[in-house]
Parts: sequence; C-alpha cells; structure tokens
Amino acid sequence: MAFSGPAPEIINGRLAMLGFVAALAAELKTDTSVVKQLSQEPTLISLTFVLFIAASLVPIVAGKKDSLGPFNETAELINGRAAMIGFASLLIAEVVKGSPLF
Repeated sequence: MAFSGPAPEIINGRLAMLGFVAALAAELKTDTSVVKQLSQEPTLISLTFVLFIAASLVPIVAGKKDSLGPFNETAELINGRAAMIGFASLLIAEVVKGSPLF
C-alpha cells in the first residue's frame, strides 16, 4: 500500500487521537510527562498502536465506508488533525516548561 489515499491520514489521525487522550489522561493522573510515560511503558504503548493500525487497515482494504450520524469520514479527519496539533502542542509545551504540563 502506497502512502497515498485515505489510509495514511486516517491511521495517523486515529493514532494521534489515541495518543493525545491517553497521554493527557495519564499526565493528569500521574503527573508524568509524555516522554517519561513512553520510556516507562514502551511495549504496551507500541502494541496498542499496532492493534489500532491493523484495525484501521481492515475496513480500508475491504473497501467499507460506514458512517453513523455525526461519526463520518470528514469529522474523523478533522478530529485527527486537531489531535495531531494537540499532541505536538503538548510535547512542545512540556519541552519549553521542562516538566509535565499539568
């Protein structure tokens, strides 16, 4: 599969949404930065991301495009892009601040 078409942006958006929410929730609960979270549990985080990639590829390869009310492809792309910006902003804020954001 080439790096064109819907798969790369959909998969990256889903991973960004997962990563942003998980990192922010873990940071609020444990007061640990994103980099420290990744260094403490790289295997589980990597396995979760691989499972999300596989789950995202199956319907794309099968050619299925399902939507349910407001949960459609356009909304997913917009939310994925926002999550990418949010995750990058979280990393930048932690680097500038030198500690967890919250």
